Amino acid sequence: MRDPIDVLRESLTGLQLAGGQSAEMRTGPDGLATAWLHLADAGDLPAAAARLKEIGGRLATTTVSRPDAEAHPDRHEIAYHLLLEGLPVTVKLTLEQDQAAPSITSIFANADWEEREMMELSGIRIAGHPNPRRLFLDESIEAGVFDRYVPFSEMTNLANADAVWARIRAESCDAKRRQGETSAQTSAETN
Repeated sequence: MRDPIDVLRESLTGLQLAGGQSAEMRTGPDGLATAWLHLADAGDLPAAAARLKEIGGRLATTTVSRPDAEAHPDRHEIAYHLLLEGLPVTVKLTLEQDQAAPSITSIFANADWEEREMMELSGIRIAGHPNPRRLFLDESIEAGVFDRYVPFSEMTNLANADAVWARIRAESCDAKRRQGETSAQTSAETN
């Protein structure tokens, strides 16, 4: 049986990885290996996903973060976490506010939910998603509200959910109030 790390490296030829690097392999103190790929071009995501699927990769989950929210508030890092014969493989890409990530739902069917969640909770744009409907939040709540109010580190250790929902409800009420004022002003102007 071939080493999954060798199979991974061979399958990635031709992809534009950030910094011209190959897959980065890490081994933790417990001896477990992981592989990390940082795509230089988000447009390479479907090719990377297809290659990983061809060699037996399975999509496990995704995460979204803003690694340097203070210096770059509109920059997001998306990580697609896959498994390849037991080897955790993370494919990362960085998106600026005006960029969209291409959907990989046609390659991994379970990306449907993951990508919809990214769009709704973090305000990430996913191009070509076959079903971009919301999953959880009311349409009156702006997409990306969790990204502004709940940093990933806080979300994964959410000790005070009531405070987060209070901020979200307040913003929703403000948005409805502003929408009502705009409707009233438009009505007054037409009369």
